[in-house]
Amino acid sequence: MQLIFKAFIDVFLLRRGPEDLPNSSLLLALAIGTSIVVNLLFFATIESEYGIDLFLEFATELVKIASYVIVLLLFGLISRITQTMTAIIGCDAILGLLLTAMLMLSQPFEIEELAGALASLITFWMILVEGHIISRAIQLHWITGIAIAVVIFILQLGFYFTFGEFPEADVG
Repeated sequence: MQLIFKAFIDVFLLRRGPEDLPNSSLLLALAIGTSIVVNLLFFATIESEYGIDLFLEFATELVKIASYVIVLLLFGLISRITQTMTAIIGCDAILGLLLTAMLMLSQPFEIEELAGALASLITFWMILVEGHIISRAIQLHWITGIAIAVVIFILQLGFYFTFGEFPEADVG
């Protein structure tokens, strides 16, 4: 189990790819369960301040997962779906843990600007991670993977703001 956790960390740090994870439905289910628990913890941490719509958040994640599955299907790589989704969802859980820890540590000090900047950097890193994962899965240059990840991120934002509320600007 420790080797699998290290493999997830290595994927998150761009050292390995989804092909280095076992092709296992059980591991995918564990990654999904872990991601759900971590995201619920994250949303519980920020819900009181930001009023998060959990259904919309999970629907947006499903849009991302479905988009990556479609990419793999378009490339005829149905056999790589399990490993690729395991890598993406597992790395999402790592991201969620980082964001939750960052928010919990910054709340007592009321350094929201720093927390916001770090959250933006972590989100940018996750786009790189997802681009790395999908480029390794489809066996194309990492720039292609980054481009796919950016398009899917924009698709997620479009979905989120189509069905959610726009954040209100603080003008005063």
